[in-house]
Amino acid sequence: MCHKINIVNQTKNGCLLKCTIHQIFYLDFGHFSFEFTEDELSEFGSFIFQIDAAYWENKNYNCLMKRKIPIPTLQQNLCLMINRAELEELKKLVFYKEKEKWISMLEVKDVDYTFILN
Repeated sequence: MCHKINIVNQTKNGCLLKCTIHQIFYLDFGHFSFEFTEDELSEFGSFIFQIDAAYWENKNYNCLMKRKIPIPTLQQNLCLMINRAELEELKKLVFYKEKEKWISMLEVKDVDYTFILN
């Protein structure tokens, strides 16, 4: 991993980082870690944007697993499973650009901090 990394976007369960030297994006989300070029990140974003959460929740309704939305991988025996809230958070994390300015999707309620007034 490069030493010239900037935080591009952050949510409660994830972080999108960018290496300014190699133009590589690092996406850490939950227990998963991805490495993307800008084009690959765009393709991944397009893919997750098209996932129909309601369809997968209905299709896997009787499944005992609490996460019912699959994200397939090229490895046949590996499929990443997420729930609807995680899918929405992943979308917020990946779709970070607004008019060529970096924006943060971390909201006040996402900060795990005990605020004490003295």
